[in-house]
Parts: sequence; C-alpha cells; structure tokens
Amino acid sequence: MPGTTVVENPPDRGRLADVLESVQFTDDYERHDVVDDEETVIAHTGYAQYPVDVFETDGCTAVLEGYLYGADDVEATIEDAVTGLLEDRTDRLSEWIASRDGDFLLTVYDPTEGRTWVLNDAFGRLPTYRATVGDTTVLTRELKVARTLVRELDDGLDPDTLALGQMLLFGYPLGTRTLYDGVEQLPPGSLLEFGSDEVRSLHEFRFDRHANAHRSVEANAQRLRDSFVEACENRAGVGDRTVVSLSGGLDSRAVIAGYRHVDEPLLAATSARTDGGNSAEVDVARQVAHSLEVPWTSYIAERTDRQRERLLDMTQGMNNLGMAIGLDFAEQVGTDHAGAVFVTGDGGDKAIPDLTPSSSVETVDDLVETIVAGQQVYPLEDVTDLVDVEADALVQSVRERVQSYPETSLDGSYVHFLVRERGINWLNHGEDRTRYHLWSTTPFYSLPFFTEAMACPPEQKRGTHLYREFLAALSPTALGIDYVDFGAPVDSLEYRMKRYCYDWLTDHPALAEHVSQFLNRNGGSDGRPDALVDATHGATGLDRYFSREEVQRIAWADGAYTSEQRNLLFTLVAALSNDLESESESESATRRPILDA
Repeated sequence: MPGTTVVENPPDRGRLADVLESVQFTDDYERHDVVDDEETVIAHTGYAQYPVDVFETDGCTAVLEGYLYGADDVEATIEDAVTGLLEDRTDRLSEWIASRDGDFLLTVYDPTEGRTWVLNDAFGRLPTYRATVGDTTVLTRELKVARTLVRELDDGLDPDTLALGQMLLFGYPLGTRTLYDGVEQLPPGSLLEFGSDEVRSLHEFRFDRHANAHRSVEANAQRLRDSFVEACENRAGVGDRTVVSLSGGLDSRAVIAGYRHVDEPLLAATSARTDGGNSAEVDVARQVAHSLEVPWTSYIAERTDRQRERLLDMTQGMNNLGMAIGLDFAEQVGTDHAGAVFVTGDGGDKAIPDLTPSSSVETVDDLVETIVAGQQVYPLEDVTDLVDVEADALVQSVRERVQSYPETSLDGSYVHFLVRERGINWLNHGEDRTRYHLWSTTPFYSLPFFTEAMACPPEQKRGTHLYREFLAALSPTALGIDYVDFGAPVDSLEYRMKRYCYDWLTDHPALAEHVSQFLNRNGGSDGRPDALVDATHGATGLDRYFSREEVQRIAWADGAYTSEQRNLLFTLVAALSNDLESESESESATRRPILDA
C-alpha cells in the first residue's frame, strides 16, 4: 500500500531506487526520502493527499503514517512515544498504544545511536511486512517492495506452503505468516526494533471478560452510541470531507447515522454492478441516504482485467482478485473527491454481533473443529489435493494459534480467532486496498468504542438485539428501512422470523451447505474458469506449488464450487505464476498472459 519503507543496510541506491519506483502505481505517486544514511533509509511513496507527517523531536526523526484521531496536539503525542522508546519503557509504550484511537504506523529513527523503532496501532490497521536477506532488513507497507528487494539481493521468495494451505482453507494466513516464506506481517499493537528479531507485544485483546454485563441492553446501547459518535467526530476532522461507502446492510447504515451527528460535510456513495445484480442493495442505500438527508450517488464499478492486473501487482496475492471491483469503486470516488476520507462499515461485524460459537465447545479439539468447519473456504481434502500440505499440519496450525491467545474460555478464544485472524489478516487487507486512491477508515475500529462493545455480554448481542437498540439510538429513521440481507427492517416481525430460520441453519452447517449449493447451482459464476485454466498453462514451474490437474478440475466442476472459491484459487495461482514468470523469461514470447480473458 502507499506509505513507509524502512531499509537497514540497504543495497546500492540505484537498485533501491528501482525497487521503490516499482510501487509508484499511478502518475500521481511520488517518492520522498526522509532518512538516507549509510546504514538506514526511510522513504515513503504515495499520492499528495496520502497522510505521512515527519516530526523532529528529542534528536530523533519520527515518521507518522496515518492518523491519531482526536489527538489535541499530535506532535506532543508523538514526543511522548519517542520518550518511551528512548527510555526503553515498555509499560509507558503499552499505555500509549492503549490510549490511542488511530490507524497508524509510527517509525522513529535515532541518528546518534543508529537505532530505528516501529510501532503500530492495536488493530494493525495498516498491514506492514518485514523480511531479512543477509545483512539487509526491510520493513514496508508494500509487499511488492519486500519481494522485489529480495529478488534483487537473492533468488527470490518461495511460497510458504503452510500459509498457502491456510489461505486456501480460510482465505487468509494465520498469525504473522504471508504467502511468501521469509516475509512476515507486523503483528497488531507491537514494537519492532531494527537489529533485533524480537517483536514485543504492547497491546492484546481479551474476549472472555464482559465488564458491561451488569447494565441493561438499552444502557449499553446508549453508551455505545455516544462512543461511536465521538469516533465519527474525531475521524471527520482529518479530511476535507467525508464520503461514506453505503451498502444495504447495517454496518454502513450505522456509520452514516453516526456521522449525521457531526457538523462536517458528508456524502454517501454506493457501488453498483453493471448487470444490476445488487440493485436491491443500491436502492436500500439510496433510501437510507435520502431519509438522513445526505447527498448520495451511485458508481458503476466493474471487475475488469485491468483492475485484476492492478490489484495483483499492488497486493501480490494478499487481496482476493474477486474484490477488484472495490478497487474500481475506490478509484472513481478518489477521482471525484480527492482529499476526502472514505468511511466504511468494516469492523461492525466484529464489534456488536454475538461472535461466540453457535454450538457447544467443550475442548480445544472441539474449538479447532468448529473453526475449520465454520470458517473454511475450501474443505481440507481439497486443500491437500491442491497443494503439498498435510491436513494434520493445517489443523495443528489452527490449534497452535488458539492456544496462543490469552483467553481462559474456549468461547473467548473463538471470538479472538475471528477478530485476530479473519478481521486483521483478511478484512484489514481488503479495506487497505482503498488507500491506493484515498484514505479509508471506520469508526467501528475506534479502540475506545471497540473495547466498550466487546465488554457487552453475548446474551445481549444475540438475535441482533444490541445492534437494534444501538441503531435506534443513532437514528430511528434508519432503523425502519429494510435490511437488504433479509428484505425487512430489523425491528419487524418478518425480520425476527427470517432471523430465526437463518440462525437455525447456522446451527446445522451440513444442511446450510446443501442449501447454499442449491442456491448457487444455477446462479452463474464470477470465478473465471477460463482465466483459471489459462493461468495453469501460463507458467511452466507451477507444478512445484499446485496440482495442475486439481486446479483444472475445480475450474470446470460446474456448480460444485462458488465464485468465491474459484476467485481465491485464481488469486493464488496468478500471484505465484507471476513470480515464476520473473524466474523464467525464456518462454515469455509464447506464454499467454496470466489474466487473459
């Protein structure tokens, strides 16, 4: 993504310049060098409105990427963090992180001692990668920088086979893994000092304690409403205007309702498909915006080969190519509203609904089985047929993750998996792609609000009870419009009946799978079987990573696989095939393009 790159013991400047130029994705992008010493380079790339600020304090250079929302004096806040770093006060830095509402990556360089530190926010909202080759270490917001630099210094990166299996299983890797061996993600709420392999955790969530259980659902909803509006107000103050990405669901509706309490310019935008496939959602979004008297517009967004190719180049396989339509939407909004803050409903699916398992979980084995069965994209047997990974290794990797969490209850560990792995390792990456064109944020990941919401007991969250009261406190008008997923307002009897059936199906996953397969059988596919097959012909070394026959079987298994499954496989095959192209240029003249339609 646009943003910061730090290189310790960099290669010669010409080679490094080529690497950084490779991530100047549009004519609007520029590169800026902040530190260029013999042993350290700190630079950032991006368009003019992308938020990167440089501070000089206590003899150090501090580079803030992103925002500290609601900070009365940002420079003084940065100085406090720098003091904690210089004094090696982990306790002070933990308090600093816990007190911050923000989406940020903070890099601090001390030229006197030659030390460099990196801090990020409690949710790891700005995905960041690090790799070491020989004496050179790189930390960067752009995965392409890490991959290209390693290729410059070494022979390139092989895939992390276990992570590849995890991505096929869940759609995202677990923990700090990426698709590539030797490249790790920076964990959320952490401190990294260059020259040390140690990453210190400064903030960790616990989801087995519910301090708000003694309050009524109405009282909790009101407290959430107040904290949410404050989060909206803090975010509204950092841009020229706010554009809410408005869909037909509840999360973006809560966002636009929250921003209506803020005295700042507000617009709403909705992504519409060329075939009209989401026309009901677009119409509900229009109704919500109209009811709240917010100017609204729709954009025709497409999932074109151009957008797929750009997304693959930008995110290197960490972002599902099926979401290329979101990149098109962001580009159009960014063109019309340069300098605006684009606000989504991300995190709403984590903060307010009940995330505890729908069935009883009594042992760690039960927990792992529930996660694998309930969160999978591909079944285990398909994953092991596609790539060289053992089912037992995948299951064990899930067990190790849940056993690393701090909760003492299995229900709490399940919630932690959904927040830490699905939320941070997948959904954060999805929202981050928007930042290639304009800044994106969400009030649901305001740390004070999220902490307050997760302190509410699961009993109040079930059946959309807490959400209904929360939305009513924000805007009774918005509450009365259909929730598009159920075709009824959430305060209606019709919704309650449909919700009951939905929850019953959730408790019976085998039946739910049959229903899903029936509904998708003749619904067409956006999974591009032709392109998936082309990709298997496009790289001679693909058999090192995938079973070519299995990939083609899935491509043509009519009705057996969803567009989500095919798009995920297409993404991984295309990402690794592109890597193979760079290793074998001799056949480039006869090779078909990976994304050729």
